[in-house]
Amino acid sequence: MRSYRKYNKQELLDKINLISITQVGSSIITKYNERVIKTATVSNRYEIFDIKKYLADKIDMIEDNFEISSYSLHIKGGIQELCLLSDTINIEGVEFQKAFFILNSSDKSRRLSFNAGLRCKSNNFYVINNVKSIGLSKKHLKGITAKAEEVTENLNDETFNEQIKFIKKLIGHRVKISNLRKAILGENENKTGHRKFDALKYIMTSWYNKTLNLTQEQKALLRIPSDKMVLTNENDFYVDAFYVFNKYLSLYVKQDSHLIKNETEKILNITQWSIRNQQLAKLGIGV
Repeated sequence: MRSYRKYNKQELLDKINLISITQVGSSIITKYNERVIKTATVSNRYEIFDIKKYLADKIDMIEDNFEISSYSLHIKGGIQELCLLSDTINIEGVEFQKAFFILNSSDKSRRLSFNAGLRCKSNNFYVINNVKSIGLSKKHLKGITAKAEEVTENLNDETFNEQIKFIKKLIGHRVKISNLRKAILGENENKTGHRKFDALKYIMTSWYNKTLNLTQEQKALLRIPSDKMVLTNENDFYVDAFYVFNKYLSLYVKQDSHLIKNETEKILNITQWSIRNQQLAKLGIGV
């Protein structure tokens, strides 16, 4: 889980300046505070990226448009991630903070990426999906430095409009279990997808969960392993769309922004079904 500190620009820059990434032959050596924390072997196509300068530049740029309230700097092995939190916004009675994520790796495990998202203050989960005007995802190959400077020029309050719109579509609406399953498993069902759906179902059926008001029959159905679960018109049922969105993303709160973004894109597929349910409800059909 990310640990946040009250924003102090000089304190943050001092920590960033302790990062050292150098190349010796085909080895990339990552140090923090003069201690080697990762060594990786790379090809001649690899380009060292000046993450210290990039972080400092983006901090300045974000400060020009937003008031930063707190930060989290995570450095482990060859991964460096900075998260900055800014203004609080209220979406249908739920408080979120605007958040900025810069993720880099010196061991090829993660692409350089810059993303804007939201952090739910009360339920502690993150929403990160594609924002075309600022998004960056670039491998550490020749040309990464030039490419990195091409993005993030349109950073303003409108950056978050699409994410706010998605969340508004979920709050107060419902989604069928069958459609929730489709969103998580996708077209190519695999063991990983089934494990993720089972993890969500475990939360939904926990004894402390009073939100969904499930019947004993519904709980029994959800406790069947995902790969053996058979949903029909007779046993399928609706659940609160925002609740399952919240709980699914809370499974990834300790992960880096790359993984959170992937899972956000996946679970946001339930919006198409929650919208459809809303339209049917207006007609008095199917809900």
